[in-house]
Amino acid sequence: MSLLRRIAPVALAASFFSGICVAQAFQHPGVLVSGPQLDFVKAQVKAKAEPFYSEYQKAVASEYGALDYQLQGPPSTGIIDCGPVSHPDHGCHAEDADASAAYLQSMLWYISEDHRYADNAIRIVNAYGHNLHGYTNSNAPLQAAWSGETWPRSAEILRYSHAGWKPEDIAAFSAMLTKVILPLIHDGSGSNGNWELSMIDAMTGIAVFTDDHALLKHAEDLWLQRVPAYFYNSALDGAHPRRLPRASGETSWYGTTNLNASVDGMAQETCRDLGHTSYGISSTMAAAETAHIQGDKLYEAEEKRLLPALEFHAHLLLRKDPVPTLVCGGAVHYAQGATFVVGYNEYHNRLGVPLPETKEWIEQHVEQYPVPVDMHMFVFEPLTHGADVSSAGQGAPRSH
Repeated sequence: MSLLRRIAPVALAASFFSGICVAQAFQHPGVLVSGPQLDFVKAQVKAKAEPFYSEYQKAVASEYGALDYQLQGPPSTGIIDCGPVSHPDHGCHAEDADASAAYLQSMLWYISEDHRYADNAIRIVNAYGHNLHGYTNSNAPLQAAWSGETWPRSAEILRYSHAGWKPEDIAAFSAMLTKVILPLIHDGSGSNGNWELSMIDAMTGIAVFTDDHALLKHAEDLWLQRVPAYFYNSALDGAHPRRLPRASGETSWYGTTNLNASVDGMAQETCRDLGHTSYGISSTMAAAETAHIQGDKLYEAEEKRLLPALEFHAHLLLRKDPVPTLVCGGAVHYAQGATFVVGYNEYHNRLGVPLPETKEWIEQHVEQYPVPVDMHMFVFEPLTHGADVSSAGQGAPRSH
């Protein structure tokens, strides 16, 4: 049995967040993972319920969850230099690893109550909060977006869990997010959709962490413009996909032009490769999840596109059938790393929508990843979103 089975409630552990009064309308913690969801995950791990317990064990054993994790950045100059396809790479992959480790160690701190994880996460975020001064080169906006997706997730947990993160360090980290990362991503991008979707996800997280309602609305507006141009739906679009927002030239669907209902859910980058497409899907769902925690309805706004997008790409990844000629001329470029867990949690675990292809992909592949971290936006999603607190009581957990 796997993460797709709804999980019965276990008496939830006492919340670290109890007693914290949040005057703002924002829900905290509220970037990708909510307080109630963290309590739920903690209780499932304590009960050794699956998939949480196995994912927790993998997290503890991973390099990103290691108690002796060694900080890799930022560069001594404070400037991260990222060129095309990571050439040059001065601090780029180091920041990817550090941001992933900070988020995972924040999660492990919350679940285990072992303060060593909190200390590690605080050490990492403080290094960047005080010492990261800028990004340069052609991939600077993308690197800022990727990091901006992950940094606020760890910061939210640390700030609202009695981790011991000092106010002056929180202020420095907030300034890094708003003065170093945000200017590079605020206006979005006319490039391939995964760039802008990562920027949007980053902005939603920064907005929540800094209690910036205007920024959250701006990010959601960009999401509502980009998602219809990234995922095709024949009933909404006709035979031709929508133009890319903010793009100066023609919409690039990598040779795809005339479409029909047989390819509903296809993405703008599907015929580029399934790796970049997975980035686009994951950032789309992560931004929608943060919006959901804050009471907004991005999932609902584009459900007709997102449901088929999950099933369409899961089917391709499963490689059951020859790729139809209409899809990329009958050939796609595969890549490992797609998870789809966050979207599946919303549409199946919460709403009960059957998604058999996505279910199969997650069970047979995602749950088998020894370390489900891509260092950009996927960080142990089966641990955080293997089931949902709102679906508790719908089935029985399996225990060790």
